[in-house]
Amino acid sequence: MKERRFGKTGLRVSEMGFGCWAIGGNAYGPVRDKDSLEALAAAWDFGVNFFDTADTYGEGHSEELLGKFLKGRARDRCTLATKCGWDFYTPSQKPASLLPGSPEKLNHTGHRKNFDTHYVRFACEQSLKRLGTDVIDLFQLHNPSLELIQKGDLVSVLEGLKKEGKIRFIGISVHTEAEALAVLEDPRVHAIQIILNLLDQRMTTKILPEAEKKDIGVIVREPLASGLLSEKYDPSHEFPKEDHRRRWVPEKREADWQKIQLIQKTLGSRILPLVRAALEFTLSFGAVSTVIAGAKTRAQVLENTAASFEPALSPEDVGRLKELYAQEEIFRKGLNPR
Repeated sequence: MKERRFGKTGLRVSEMGFGCWAIGGNAYGPVRDKDSLEALAAAWDFGVNFFDTADTYGEGHSEELLGKFLKGRARDRCTLATKCGWDFYTPSQKPASLLPGSPEKLNHTGHRKNFDTHYVRFACEQSLKRLGTDVIDLFQLHNPSLELIQKGDLVSVLEGLKKEGKIRFIGISVHTEAEALAVLEDPRVHAIQIILNLLDQRMTTKILPEAEKKDIGVIVREPLASGLLSEKYDPSHEFPKEDHRRRWVPEKREADWQKIQLIQKTLGSRILPLVRAALEFTLSFGAVSTVIAGAKTRAQVLENTAASFEPALSPEDVGRLKELYAQEEIFRKGLNPR
């Protein structure tokens, strides 16, 4: 597995990472722990050393699985990243002194946004326990608002955790370009997590060059557009109740389907699965440190890692895919509001 610099951290991370949202079991349909552990083992065997999770994934289950998997393995061989900010704890599970979170800001599982400084410290302690580790390599704020990013107080909290030896580096996951630019203005932040894929290239114009200039590690999430680029889901596909993609409106589904047809036409007769093309496209940007493709099975891991081991897209292919996005108006439609 090829490795890349992770910004100013001094770490080298596998360019293909492992996104652990799906194995939490509450976002991408049903998943068996046995399959998840086999997927993690396959990734490890193929040289993947960057694992990204979050406490909200399966209400701690993804972290617990990752901790179970890492037990007995060389901890210093991997970079362990997790996030906090979505509060799923019941009143009996946390000190009464902690604020309850924002009831008006709920995710698809009903978790509340909570970036109270005391809660962030509490969440870090719980993640350490579930992961079974003494230190979290990269502790990230999970999509805070632009106002909170600009204020900077939360990064000060993470700096405190860093000084205490509970975390090594500081990261922030974002949705919008404005949020990303605000993150890049804070010299205390080591890494930023962004959305980038063939259907959504908004972060390539300003954010990637600025991150490279400031030597910030870049984590790309949703490289397969939450599975749409796997070619498994046409607009009529019905996702299960617990799948977050069930919330997508028909207009978005139809627009994305049209984009995929244009992408396939642009690639022409190349005998290359769209999954491979999509992952290789995200890896084509030098500013990207690691791409965290999700996987629920060993077979999906093999498919994902092939993008690093056996790249097939040419620079000309990449250029055509960029031009397609820039020139076709359909790519401005169906985008999730940021």
